[in-house]
Amino acid sequence: MPIPQKQFYVCLLVTTVASFVVIRRCLQQKKKKLEKEQKEAYLKCKTLFEFEALAKQLMKPHRFYYYDYKAGQGHTFQASRDYYNKQLKIIPRVLMHVTNVSIKTTIFGSTYESPIIIAPSAFHCLAHNDGEVATARGATEADCIYTYNWLYSNMPEQEVLKSAGPKFLHVYLTTPSEFLEKIVSEAEIKGYRAIVATCDHPTDRVRKTVVPIFDEASKTVDHDLTQCMCMPNMNLKDAINKPTSGVSGSVTWAHIDLIKKLTQLPIICKGILSPIDAQLAIKHGANGIVVSNHGGRQVDTAPPAIECLEDIVNVVNGRVEVFVDTGIRSGTDVLKALALGARAVFIGRPVLFGLACGGSDGVQTVLNMLKQELTDDMACCGVTSIDQINKDILYKHT
Repeated sequence: MPIPQKQFYVCLLVTTVASFVVIRRCLQQKKKKLEKEQKEAYLKCKTLFEFEALAKQLMKPHRFYYYDYKAGQGHTFQASRDYYNKQLKIIPRVLMHVTNVSIKTTIFGSTYESPIIIAPSAFHCLAHNDGEVATARGATEADCIYTYNWLYSNMPEQEVLKSAGPKFLHVYLTTPSEFLEKIVSEAEIKGYRAIVATCDHPTDRVRKTVVPIFDEASKTVDHDLTQCMCMPNMNLKDAINKPTSGVSGSVTWAHIDLIKKLTQLPIICKGILSPIDAQLAIKHGANGIVVSNHGGRQVDTAPPAIECLEDIVNVVNGRVEVFVDTGIRSGTDVLKALALGARAVFIGRPVLFGLACGGSDGVQTVLNMLKQELTDDMACCGVTSIDQINKDILYKHT
């Protein structure tokens, strides 16, 4: 018996709706699976270089460019990598008792779980919505020091300080004086362990290069960009088109004298490459020096920080603690820096790439990867504690 026309159309409609529901459900499940795979893709990364490649894939190009930016043709950064890879070679030892390897170290008399410190960096919301809060959380989970960039943070200081891990406070000496004096004088009360002051920032080279790109992107392909560039500590909702600091060239050693008077915390001068400047830093009361070329973002063809490290260590001669950054991409690099006299190392871009790939978990994974590589390499060199590391582990290095 033929199906009545009305009943036929009802059955057809029901079948069509059911098919649509099934297809929609399948697409939703496929989308969720894809999103999960993207979120967990960082778990397959075996090196920091793989984290960088994944971050480049996941991030919008202009956002990645801000983190990856290098002055000129990038010779300084490449020279840093070449120095680690080609000039410094590890000489392993064998049949040594290395059952228990510890990477604990002391910095300014306090004990820390590792010699790996997160370097100050800006605008973490470009990588992840949770920004500096996620970075601080990842540092806490990995038992590493986090250096909080007060001026160029996307997250309010009070939110970042909720994480329990040890923190250094980073300041630009160009910060308006009413802010600078307040944040430095209150730093110890808030629980910071040291003040890191950037000293190698006499121009706005990066800003001049990036702002036009960001301005165009915010109008076309990235409408959320303005929100990512907010600076809540300065009460600025849009840092793309608004100046955020004073005249950089006006910063002098007098600014170090000023902040020295405002706090009992150790003062670390970041951006020192010249032994002359190292001497001046000590003269003006610095307790620490970060040998740094600003990640190759300031002067192209400046020497690698790692190449300058020994000269600074020698001229300092134990009077202050010396750190180094730029180009460190493995635990082996960390070991080499420690062998040349660094008290600890500062890690910048890899942490941001970890943040972009996996939020706080990505940050933690990057730091733990460095720690594990350092531990393994120490064992291969026959050393079981940080204080045993010296130039003897470097092949034919004098």
